[in-house]
Amino acid sequence: MKYLLVLIAFLPYGFSLYAQKDKPDKTRLVFGLSGPELLHLGVTHRIADASQLGLNAGVGPSLGMAWTSINLEHRLYLGAHSEKSNRKTWFFRQGTTFFPSARSPKKFTLTLTGGKDLIFKNPRNGISIDAGVFFLPDSEQSSLILIKSLKLWPALRFQLYATL
Repeated sequence: MKYLLVLIAFLPYGFSLYAQKDKPDKTRLVFGLSGPELLHLGVTHRIADASQLGLNAGVGPSLGMAWTSINLEHRLYLGAHSEKSNRKTWFFRQGTTFFPSARSPKKFTLTLTGGKDLIFKNPRNGISIDAGVFFLPDSEQSSLILIKSLKLWPALRFQLYATL
């Protein structure tokens, strides 16, 4: 009975200690340079340990105008957790980019890349680097295209992130 009273007396302290447990931050502000997203700014949100959604808007110069983009992405995180952040850092990214000023059928791209989050000294901040391909319909004329018959372009992205 004496031990039960001691347990009940210290139970509220246990709840307050659990409330102080480190919980990973889920929302990040991102800024980057990439193809096809251009110079972009956006937000990502980690919905689970292995899944993250992101939305960003971009702009890039073109012949006498500003080329704008809106990107929606999903990341599937794989592998072991980082000791610094207690999160997985390797990812497979799937996304689509919308170009409002483009003519159909070049308004949308589909992107598939793989990459890694590189964590800074402060584990809440870092850089993401990923590379892969994106599909752009009706684009066989460019010299940058990787596979003309499939209309696949190189996708490369450098993106700084800061946890909100």
